[in-house]
Formats: sequence, structure tokens, C-alpha cells
Amino acid sequence: MMHRIVVVFTVACLAGGPPAWSQPHEEGWERYLDGYRGPYRGRVIDADTKAPLVGAVVVAYWSRDRTMPFHSVNEAYAVRETVTDADGRFELSGRDVEEGAPRRTRRPEFHIFRPGYGAYPWYQRAPSGLLRGVFERPDTTVELPRLDSRQRRVESLDKLEPHRFSRRPFRDVPQLTQAFNEERAALGFDPLPDMEIPE
Repeated sequence: MMHRIVVVFTVACLAGGPPAWSQPHEEGWERYLDGYRGPYRGRVIDADTKAPLVGAVVVAYWSRDRTMPFHSVNEAYAVRETVTDADGRFELSGRDVEEGAPRRTRRPEFHIFRPGYGAYPWYQRAPSGLLRGVFERPDTTVELPRLDSRQRRVESLDKLEPHRFSRRPFRDVPQLTQAFNEERAALGFDPLPDMEIPE
């Protein structure tokens, strides 16, 4: 019986990735792209004053699952960024990424950062609950709180280190890198050096 289970698992991996029971997903949610899903839209405001946050950096990050013999590997595929306008709104197309995306490319993760504020998706007051696909709707508002202590600002900063999105952040996410360095300077740290992280 044990040999039969091993054979079934091996065939499942070679035929297209891990078996279905190893891929939990939220109800009604398919993690992989099934064509172009954008444009992605939203609005970012101060959680207390409800004023729009101008110049907040919005990063969309796509990864893909590559199937290897006996296992699969999740790896970076693409990253795009934009900033919020005078009303705190943003729109990010992603068409150039998604229309040519290889099989098993995941739908994008979103991260939002503005110096002095808690980063999304960790510190926001809204939206709450399951965040999958929230920017596929046109009416999502993100409420970011201003952080009142140095320790919390350092913790928020650490979550959005630009090298988590690219080995070449000054080229691929320059607006995030600039905002990140502004916050580092405000907190008394040296700026992130312009260097490529080797694979």
C-alpha cells in the first residue's frame, strides 16, 4: 500500500505540481492568474483624519510556482510600482506582466508604504479580513495609521525592505527604494546602498 501512495504522489508532481490537497486556497479564490486581472485600483487615506495620503508607494509583486521533480519552487516573476495621486488614488495596470505570464503565475500581492505610516498589509485599519483580490474592485480604501513610536516605525520599515521584491531595487522599484531610504534617514539609519544582491 505504501508503494502505491508514493507512486501516486510522484506522478502527480511530475504531471503538474503538488497534489490538490497541498494547495489550500480561500473559498472562491484561485491563486493563479487566468488571464489579465487588472487594472488594479484603490485609495489610500490617513486612518485617523481620513485625509488622502499623497505619494504613498504601491507595489504589485507577482511570483510563479515552478514544478521540479518531486517538489515545486516559488520564485519572483515581476514587480511594478506606482504612487498615489492628490486624492490618494492609484491605478496599476499590470497588463504587460499578466498577458504574457507563464503557467502557474500567482495573482499579485500588494504592498503599500509611506514614511511615518504603518505598511500595508500588516498595519492598516481597513480593509480587514481576507485581502485576496481587494484591488480588483474599484472601491477599496486602505486606511493607514500614523505610527507614534520609533520602534513601530522600524518594525514597519523592516517588512518592506526593497530587496524582498528585486535583486536590483534601485532599478525595479525606485520609488519604494526612495521612500524606504527617506524613512531610514528619519530614523537615523544609513541609506540602503545601491547594490545588486547575487542569486
